[in-house]
Amino acid sequence: MSCDCEKLSKGIHKVENYSEERVYDLQHLIQLIRSGKIDTASHIRAHRPRALRILWWTFNYSYDHHILVTEAAENKLTIIHYALKAISRIIMLKGVAEIIQESVDFVDIDEVLDFNGGVYLVMAENYPKKPREKSEAVNRGRKRLGERQYSVFHNNCDSFVSWTLRGCSYSYQAMNANGLLLCIGIVAQYCLTAYRAFETFKDYISKLRRMFKE
Repeated sequence: MSCDCEKLSKGIHKVENYSEERVYDLQHLIQLIRSGKIDTASHIRAHRPRALRILWWTFNYSYDHHILVTEAAENKLTIIHYALKAISRIIMLKGVAEIIQESVDFVDIDEVLDFNGGVYLVMAENYPKKPREKSEAVNRGRKRLGERQYSVFHNNCDSFVSWTLRGCSYSYQAMNANGLLLCIGIVAQYCLTAYRAFETFKDYISKLRRMFKE
């Protein structure tokens, strides 16, 4: 497996044999699973439309969420992704986002895949093709389960899937962000830095307390 990050930075769509197939609804998703197109180590991009309206102006900050499929059945998908934490867990310093594996029943599939917003099967020439390669990619992703080192620009859901399938941690979305989405990303990155600094300080204080108790 090889990955040229310098080439990727110039635009993945132009450099690689890269293609996407839109998944229109649940029935289409099941058809792709039955045909074997969606299987172990498949990459799914879920577009999440977002907009902020102020008087006559509309600011678009839509983004894409990237998911790695570990197992596909006709009634559920098992996936690994960088999932945002609930606000209560963030406040309790349990991390902003965490790499998790979860099985999503098709009854609840709308919670992960918004077909109206846009769901796409992503395919690339240097993605794993053989069963052994796919298994190795999934195992590589599973080794990072529980990770809470989320970064808006350098370690997000896109870069995680890219690293798992290509061996190169790169986010085309983050590197090409602009407008309101870029501003939100910059503010969020500063907030994450401050959050981690506070979390480190909290851990340091806890260690000192334990030392004095001993």
